[in-house]
Amino acid sequence: MRSAWICAIPILTAVALMAQQNGGAAHRAPAAAAPRAAQSRVSPPKAPGPPRLLNPASPAARLMLATPEERQRALEQFPPQRQEQMRQQLEWFDSLPKAQQAIEIRRIERFARLSPDQRDAVRREMQALNQLPPERRQAIRRALIALGALNANQRARRMSNPAFQNRFTPDEQRIIATLSDGLLPPL
Repeated sequence: MRSAWICAIPILTAVALMAQQNGGAAHRAPAAAAPRAAQSRVSPPKAPGPPRLLNPASPAARLMLATPEERQRALEQFPPQRQEQMRQQLEWFDSLPKAQQAIEIRRIERFARLSPDQRDAVRREMQALNQLPPERRQAIRRALIALGALNANQRARRMSNPAFQNRFTPDEQRIIATLSDGLLPPL
C-alpha cells in the first residue's frame, strides 16, 4: 500500500498544480501574498491528506536538484506569488525521505525522456482530468494509485479487465492510460 501512495505522488501533485493554474490559485492569492512568517504563526498545522502530486514539467521540479544558490537565482525570475508556490514545492521535496526523493527524481527524469508529443499528451490528459467532476477525478486518482503499484504487464492486464473498463468511460480510460504511461515509473 505504501508503494501505491509513493507512486501516486507525482500524479496528485500534477493534478493539484494544474488545478491551481486553472483558477485555484486565484482563491489563494491573498494568503500566498502574506509573508511566510505570518502564515506559519496564523495557520494551524495541516492535517495529513492525500499524497501530493509533482508536476514533472513544473519549474519547481527542475530546481529540485539545484543548489540553494541556484534555486534562489532561478526563483528571483518569477513573480512573488509564483516564487512562494515554488518554494513550498521545494520545501515539500526537501522534507521527503531520501528514498521518496529518489522516486520523484526518477519520475521527473522519466517525463523529461518522453518525446515532445508524449509530454504534450500527458499535459492534455492532465487538463482533461481537471475538467472532470470531482468524484470522477477522485476515481481516476484511485485507479492511478493502484496502477502505480504494478509493473507494466500487470497494468496492461488491469486496464484491459472488463470490470476496470466498466468503471470508466473511454475518455477516462484514455486519461488513465496516458498518465500511467507518462508519469508512473516502470517497476
